[in-house]
Amino acid sequence: MDAVQTNAIPSQSAPLAKGDAGGTVEVSDYETFLKMLTVQMQNQDPLNPVESSDFAAQLATFSTVEQQVLTNDLLTSIEARLANSDFATLAGWVGMDARSPNDAYFTGEAITVAAQRDPSADRNDFVVRDKDGQEVYRVSLPADMVEITWAGEMQSGMVAPEGVYSLAVEGFASGEATPSIPLQSYGRVEEARVEDGTLKLVLAGGQVISADDVTALRAPV
Repeated sequence: MDAVQTNAIPSQSAPLAKGDAGGTVEVSDYETFLKMLTVQMQNQDPLNPVESSDFAAQLATFSTVEQQVLTNDLLTSIEARLANSDFATLAGWVGMDARSPNDAYFTGEAITVAAQRDPSADRNDFVVRDKDGQEVYRVSLPADMVEITWAGEMQSGMVAPEGVYSLAVEGFASGEATPSIPLQSYGRVEEARVEDGTLKLVLAGGQVISADDVTALRAPV
């Protein structure tokens, strides 16, 4: 029986075809290649055996092609993800100031937010809490106040250190607390990414918010 050659391996998707004696056989995966190589060794002409160097060359050739195919598959996958995620749109968020009812990042500069109130409450307090939920500042809101500016004041009289703080209004009706109202503040977007099909924004203070929570967007001021 003539020796079966496996020199030509054009691509992973090439169909497995039986060639004529002495012809070229194309293979589609590494396991198939090894099986064919075994058959080639079993059926080679004992008077004219295939050189071991030829076997090594065939293995090296297939290994190279397999790696190229895997690389192409990876690049195709990355290209598809880039297309689906629309990175041009994501890039448009980066560097912008996004407003949302999430924690604010205090850097030493005063933070100004729109005042909100519980209309059913007879008293509304502006309350600041640190990342551990500890209250650091509280003041009663005048009825005519439309904006609240927090410059880092603390109940202790000291200035709050740089960090992430929650800003909210807590109301009281007949001495009973009403649901807290988170106040909306601006944060600089440093990263935009897609997680489980949802657009997430990473702000300068490390807060991760959903783009769905953003109520306003502006150029840096």
